[in-house]
Amino acid sequence: MTSDLGVACLVGAILAPLAAGVVSVGGGGASEGRCRAAAGLGWVSAGLAIVAALSVAVGGPFAATVGGASGWPALGLWADPLTVTLLVLVCGVGAVVQSFAVRYLQADRAAPRFFAAANVVVAAMAIVCTAAMAPVLVAAWVTAGLGFVAVVGSRPDLPGVRACAWRTLRMFALGDAALVAALGVIWAKDGSVDLVSTSGLGAAAGRLGGLSAVVALLIVVAALTRSAQGPLGRWLPGTVSAPTPASALLHAGVVNGGGILLIRLGALAGDSAPAMVAAFTVAAVTATAATALMARRVDVKGALALSTMAQMGFMIAECAVGAYLAAVVHLIGHAMYKATLFFGSGSQVRQAGRTPIAPVAVMSTLARAAATVASAAAAVAVMVAIPDGHPHRGSVVLLVFLAATAAAAGWSWWGRRPSAPRLMVLWATAMLAASALYGLVLGGLGWWLAPALPAAGAGTLSPWWLLALAGAGLSVAGLMRVSAVQRWLLPLLVDAGAPPAPVPWRGGRSGRRRTWTSAGLSPEVAGSQAKSAA
Repeated sequence: MTSDLGVACLVGAILAPLAAGVVSVGGGGASEGRCRAAAGLGWVSAGLAIVAALSVAVGGPFAATVGGASGWPALGLWADPLTVTLLVLVCGVGAVVQSFAVRYLQADRAAPRFFAAANVVVAAMAIVCTAAMAPVLVAAWVTAGLGFVAVVGSRPDLPGVRACAWRTLRMFALGDAALVAALGVIWAKDGSVDLVSTSGLGAAAGRLGGLSAVVALLIVVAALTRSAQGPLGRWLPGTVSAPTPASALLHAGVVNGGGILLIRLGALAGDSAPAMVAAFTVAAVTATAATALMARRVDVKGALALSTMAQMGFMIAECAVGAYLAAVVHLIGHAMYKATLFFGSGSQVRQAGRTPIAPVAVMSTLARAAATVASAAAAVAVMVAIPDGHPHRGSVVLLVFLAATAAAAGWSWWGRRPSAPRLMVLWATAMLAASALYGLVLGGLGWWLAPALPAAGAGTLSPWWLLALAGAGLSVAGLMRVSAVQRWLLPLLVDAGAPPAPVPWRGGRSGRRRTWTSAGLSPEVAGSQAKSAA
């Protein structure tokens, strides 16, 4: 009974967004009412995904398949702790974004097109998360990319949107072609591959022989393209021209697809050392450059776009070192946090006459270090008490990340407030409590996800490389404080982080020729950047 309910909810969680897309463009009544109905179906999809996850927790993993020839299912979905967790995330983000879009796009004639395209993206990404067969995953991956291009292009009248949509389509086509080619190699050599068990994927990689490295590199290219890494990610900065709901859906869901792909196909790609080295190198360079540049962007959405590139770079690096648990936690946290930042991006513009808080007395380095060590020790103590929470490398990475976060919070807090003993005790107590709670949540999530996560492959790098990445980031940040280096390095970073200049396009009923500069941004954003630069 539990399995039947789970199967029904799993299928329903994917069909509900498709129904919402049909309702938004083909239903009767006013467009605003149809959009509200589509948003309501998004919440239905999220609720069904939660019930499917509860069914896995109670009755264990299950599959929903349609039979095919030779015992292979023609279509299939697989529900285990990993896939249903990703499903809840995708459907939840889709529901939140559409609820925001109902108000944001009120009275907008393009709103039905946005809702239809957004629901295609949600349904396709839900299939990517739960596909039981490689061909189903690849087909859904390509559909999600096309759907997002339609989301970006839902308002072609906005400056820079058409150029951005075409640029995104070209880059997605490159990454999707790589993934389709990888599927073709697998199909020609080994036939259809199921994604139900990591051991099956590992065996398929072994049967590919020398072609396994080629397949792994093709998968990495697809993941890097969708996550906007390196030269394959120059499409992302230009998407700030799209409406805020489109940006939120992109940064909270679509770009996470690269991490989802590497996690789900980790057993197929993790045994290739060249592929993992390539993934880590490109991701590390992107994360370092984007982090150094995002604080120097004058527009809020542009800074958030570079922040996404940096976060995705670190997540790809986590996959390259086999820290899949850390990558899943990072993926979930980034999706929720970045969607919230985009929703509130308008309120981040500095109000006229408002002055920033001036730094005051700074706490001693010894006290900062003591508070950081205490918070890290609390997390380690909790993780030792729950040993099942860290069978993978990801737990160690998350603990180190916790210590670094605590240190950064301490430096930020005490850089703006007096070094009063009471505040010191309050901060240390709060960090201890937060670290203990974080450790409990991490231990429970690790216990829940561990059976479904791929183990670190033979080609994955050592987690110590993440420390090298952190050191590179700190070095670049230090160099940016040197005026001579800044004058030389900042223009290079700006040129590397900006999308290609859009070609002129004809807009308006009169057919007059209009040209938008400043990386495809709107005239308002371009003007604000020029004024700030002056």
